[in-house]
Amino acid sequence: MKKIFDFIKSNIIIVKWTAWYFFILWFILKYLFKFDMFSYNYWWKFFHATLHGFAGLTFGLLIYTAIPIYIATTIITYRKQEYIMKIPIFAKLDTLISKIFSKKENKKTPTEPEPTPEPEPEQIDDFPTDMPPELRIPFMRAKQNRSLTGAMSVYNQPMRAPQPQQTNSTESVKNSIPIPTDFDIGDSFDTNDNSFPNFTDIDFDTPFGTPIATEPELKNNTTKYLTSHDIEFETYHNFIATEKYLIYEHNDKEFWVMDGDSWFASGKQIDSPVNELKEIAKQNELTPVIYLQSTNIMDLDGTIANLESDGIRVVKKLDELY
Repeated sequence: MKKIFDFIKSNIIIVKWTAWYFFILWFILKYLFKFDMFSYNYWWKFFHATLHGFAGLTFGLLIYTAIPIYIATTIITYRKQEYIMKIPIFAKLDTLISKIFSKKENKKTPTEPEPTPEPEPEQIDDFPTDMPPELRIPFMRAKQNRSLTGAMSVYNQPMRAPQPQQTNSTESVKNSIPIPTDFDIGDSFDTNDNSFPNFTDIDFDTPFGTPIATEPELKNNTTKYLTSHDIEFETYHNFIATEKYLIYEHNDKEFWVMDGDSWFASGKQIDSPVNELKEIAKQNELTPVIYLQSTNIMDLDGTIANLESDGIRVVKKLDELY
């Protein structure tokens, strides 16, 4: 019972709207159609009667649509926290009821509770309604194009590490390479002496500027699936290209927010791969595909609809492609 009373207190506007709705419905049925909605006899007659004419059609529509209209208006009232119809008498009676209840509460609890600071209205408007509290700071940082980590200065600019002082290059060269007194090397010399310059072997077969470290090969659920089904593919960064599709796999189990040009979770942020996926797929005449191996995403249906409207196919199973 305590949970029920707590729910009613936290959603008192729904209780008020329910009372007003059924009062208005009872008033219309009682005085326009001579129908008492609280009487069993009238309901028995309604289900065994035949309706004729415009009045009968209006009465039947009002009866059969009463519950769906109530559900829809209650949902709108709960989301907006205000009545769907602003009638002056509603506001007057609500203020009167709130005054009566406030007087009773003041008599029961003489000590006033500490006022809680109200959040800034700008921040409330920026946050989606279904966003967890721990993702609000990363969401605001992503909106302002700021990094998820790192301190900020008082002027809302990232703190930069102090630059080391540059020393004179000529002085460093003089200190590192001593000038020899003579150039008499002799018949033999110690090759282990670090002060004497040594020449290293040069491999002319290797192209100049070739990086030593190569990018690791991409391995994920998509590559495993294609390998097990003997489907040829190539990888480029985080993309997998087959004969028909260019696939990007999202497999992080964290709660992600895919908002515009930035995707971020708690403590993580990446640039949206959508633009690069579309560009590479267009250059190679492939169909861009995003494989949602993990669906822990805020507003999943809305995100999928936005991606598909942007020309990207979204799948939750790779069997949908092959």
